[in-house]
Amino acid sequence: MFRELVNVRYSLRRFKEIPLFRTSQWGWFYACLIFSYGQSFKGPGRAQLIQSQLILSLLPYLDVVSLMLYSLLLVGTVLTLRSGLYKYQMGQLAWTISIVVITVVQVHSFSANVLAGLFWFLFPVSLVICNDSMAYFCGMGFGRKFIKRPFLGALSPNKTWEGFIGGGICTVVFAFITPPFYPTALICPCEELKLLGGWVFRHSCEMPSTFTPHVYVLPGWLPGWLLPASVTLLPIQLHALVLGLFASLVAPFGGFFASGIKRAYNLDDFASIIPGHGGVYDRVDCQLIMGLATQTYYATFIQGSLLSAKIVVQLALALPEEERLVVFESLGAALKKQGYVLPAIR
Repeated sequence: MFRELVNVRYSLRRFKEIPLFRTSQWGWFYACLIFSYGQSFKGPGRAQLIQSQLILSLLPYLDVVSLMLYSLLLVGTVLTLRSGLYKYQMGQLAWTISIVVITVVQVHSFSANVLAGLFWFLFPVSLVICNDSMAYFCGMGFGRKFIKRPFLGALSPNKTWEGFIGGGICTVVFAFITPPFYPTALICPCEELKLLGGWVFRHSCEMPSTFTPHVYVLPGWLPGWLLPASVTLLPIQLHALVLGLFASLVAPFGGFFASGIKRAYNLDDFASIIPGHGGVYDRVDCQLIMGLATQTYYATFIQGSLLSAKIVVQLALALPEEERLVVFESLGAALKKQGYVLPAIR
């Protein structure tokens, strides 16, 4: 995606006069990539997922390494400024930073979603696919038959109000129906999963409360002859309605934004990597904002505490032996003070 988007504003005549032009662009990209994805593994219990001893040894110094990379890039960018090309270079730098935000800052949410459980990655992806597909079919079947007014005019002339509305309705229904069909292995967070032979998930986690059935009492003003007094649902189904609405009302504008870029630079596609479908960014333009929205919603309304008993134990076992003993004695003393009778240790 980064390569496709920075290529939009390449000017061969000019960038050949600037030393390290492409190198500096990729440098900004990788510096942000290292910092963003490194932060994902600095959380409680996350370092155990890293197999490389080199990366584990560098992880505590992530902020320092990121600062060094940023400083190097800042100095290098200033040293490459050339008289007569300042405006062009600053424009390219601004475009590069904008693309870094799109391709790293937003996509960073995908790693957070995967670590929280593959459901939080696969489910929003499926919502966007459903919305895109059903908007196409509804537009083909009912486009401009009920609403003659153009949806987005010249920006995306093939889009119709019927497609936008029909795709949204189908996506919300899809969001409500599908969560109960996800297996436990896709719902468990990364700390609770292990790989057997590199492929098979072994899970031992308890099903999160969000995925356990709950009885909801319906308001008394609803007609009793039409609806029961209560219904049993998974709480995730109600959360899914919110994500389904976002996938219907907001996520499509990621695609419209991509169309705006192509219109501005007279492009048909960003690249030809995927035959018949253009580039990578053409396929995931709506997914980026959807992944970010899912991560934000999960962290705010579902995640709760970042700590659990299992994570605390993992962190304690990672300490030196003397500090583990201090944790054990302190915890035991605190429990005795609260009146708990500790079992004998064999």
